Amino acid sequence: MIKFEYNLTSYEDLLRYFAKCLKLKVTDNFVQFTPDKGNGAIKLFNLPNGPQVMLLDFISYEGIDFIRKKSAKEFFVIRIDEAKEINGTTKSSLFFAKTSQEWTYTLSANTHLRQIKIIMSKKWLDEYFEQEDAGQILNNYITLKSPLVVYEILDAEYKRLMSEMMSLPAGKNFEQVILQNRVSFIIERFFTKLFKSIENENSNLRISSIELKRVKEVESELLKDFSQPPPAIAQLARVAAMSPSKLKVLFKEVFGYPVNQYYQRHRMNKAKAMLLSRKYSIRDTAGTLGFSSVSSFNKAFYKTFEQFPSDIAGAIHK
Repeated sequence: MIKFEYNLTSYEDLLRYFAKCLKLKVTDNFVQFTPDKGNGAIKLFNLPNGPQVMLLDFISYEGIDFIRKKSAKEFFVIRIDEAKEINGTTKSSLFFAKTSQEWTYTLSANTHLRQIKIIMSKKWLDEYFEQEDAGQILNNYITLKSPLVVYEILDAEYKRLMSEMMSLPAGKNFEQVILQNRVSFIIERFFTKLFKSIENENSNLRISSIELKRVKEVESELLKDFSQPPPAIAQLARVAAMSPSKLKVLFKEVFGYPVNQYYQRHRMNKAKAMLLSRKYSIRDTAGTLGFSSVSSFNKAFYKTFEQFPSDIAGAIHK
């Protein structure tokens, strides 16, 4: 069994790592299996609008364990799989998750794997969601959901798109244009279905439009200034013109988290974004976000992400 254990968010680095583990060569973002290893190839495409796409279409004579470890950099991956085992059984699925989580995928020996891997940065998704009517809801969902894992069985449309992408016509420019079109369609289709799923989850909320508006005003007040302690529930209840107990219930129904937990998750996501920008030290980040000490910041950060700030910031921030 070959073990691929990695936390890379660059698919160029990932392709080189795969090739090294398999003892194969990378030529122009392309890896061809040699007859002693298997049959097929892995291709990498860097799309001009941001995402990277890897197409895997091969049979490996050895089984493979793909083990993604947590990455300090938060990216998002859509993975579409179709695995035909030697006994004729075919398994197909779509998987979506963050790179800040661990996940595994095991491929049995002599299984024909066809897989599309699309990786998107948080910044790219933020810009993508800004153009969508449901963007804010989707962005909140993927940012705050922990763990974030979406899994579904492939339908006929996804299978059609996979077949088209696995048989792209020759010619680099033409190939790139078609691939970008299909990837854009997959991303749009996936998030449209995800939004409908979120809507269905929230369809049973018993809340009036006026109450919903007031709860959203509470959210704005809550997240206005992370340098200060969060407003007390009584203060937020006055903003919402409802009792504290009712606000607690409605807030959790709308946003999925109790008030203080929602505040803390946004606060820690802000901290992570500041560190990843490489513009702020750990101490500066802690102070900006209202922590009384670096040690209390470290503790809160680890509780949220199971990583210390230094794991992300690196030596440059020490």
